[in-house]
Amino acid sequence: MKLLSFVLAFSLIGGSAGAKTLTDIEKRKVDLPERVDRVFGSSPPMTYLIYTLDSSKMIGLNFDARNGNNGADPKLLDKTFLSLPVIGSFHGGGQGINLETLIAKKPQMALVWQDDMMVQNVRREMDKSKIPYVMIPFREITDMPLALRLSGDALGVSERGEKLARYAEKIISEVRTGVRKAPKTRYYYAEGLDGLSTECDQSFHVEALNFSGGENVHQCRQKGVLGLEKVSFETVLAYDPDVIFVQSRSLFNDLTEDPIWKNLRAVKNGRIHLVPAQPFNWVDRPPSFMRVLGIQWAASKLHPTVYKPDLAKRTREFFDLFLRVKISDTQTKTILGDKQ
Repeated sequence: MKLLSFVLAFSLIGGSAGAKTLTDIEKRKVDLPERVDRVFGSSPPMTYLIYTLDSSKMIGLNFDARNGNNGADPKLLDKTFLSLPVIGSFHGGGQGINLETLIAKKPQMALVWQDDMMVQNVRREMDKSKIPYVMIPFREITDMPLALRLSGDALGVSERGEKLARYAEKIISEVRTGVRKAPKTRYYYAEGLDGLSTECDQSFHVEALNFSGGENVHQCRQKGVLGLEKVSFETVLAYDPDVIFVQSRSLFNDLTEDPIWKNLRAVKNGRIHLVPAQPFNWVDRPPSFMRVLGIQWAASKLHPTVYKPDLAKRTREFFDLFLRVKISDTQTKTILGDKQ
């Protein structure tokens, strides 16, 4: 019912010559040029959404493309992506945005994450800028097909948006069905330099892991948009999770060799997994369209006996469709990692 109401609320209405009026999911009427060529994402999830729909329409990034959570291998990306300027973000943890700088880039419209924790602040700043913006739902995994359709309509690439949305719907349904009857697997999400930063159980940062049949051992209320809640090793030891997901390669190497962490059952049983991050992170930071692939990977780690996709084949398929790049078997193996 939620999906249907969003679809009904979002419609293109014929406007004056050379323009169109779009009614978004909040029933705001947004006037846009008939042809939209310059688009800004108010947050990393929205910026990456623009990338998969039509990277040629991007005017800039929220943070450096290459960072600790995103590999951004140039062989896997549109050649202009890495040269885009960093305009900034309304969120913490990176370069703050300056409205004058944004306006100077002359965006014709912006995509705004509708269920972002900071959406009221973003909305206030966007109203100041007078740049037309469209609200896009994107927190939950089940929001992604709708987000692809709405953004595709807004960018004038409805056919591609629909194609990607249908694929996402198929995968989401498959994963949900595949893990539905399996008991939840308890996991710990290791972040930070020492693995002692993590996320609360209902945080959007772990939405993909929860959807994939996981139960986060760290139950709390997220304090801010960045997450990264601090815990002690004694707390992790008491949790003793079945699976550990790790964000960075250096941390993964450290934890698998650390004699203290080897006391945890997940490490003893070889159920510690490095989240793939090429060209963008598959799970989080940012939680992007890559989660369509990420939930398949995560479900196969959480429930390896009941959910057994051909991850190599699925990865090549996804990269071809969402990233418009064909990858070899060798590239696929590297992207997935040695232990996949």
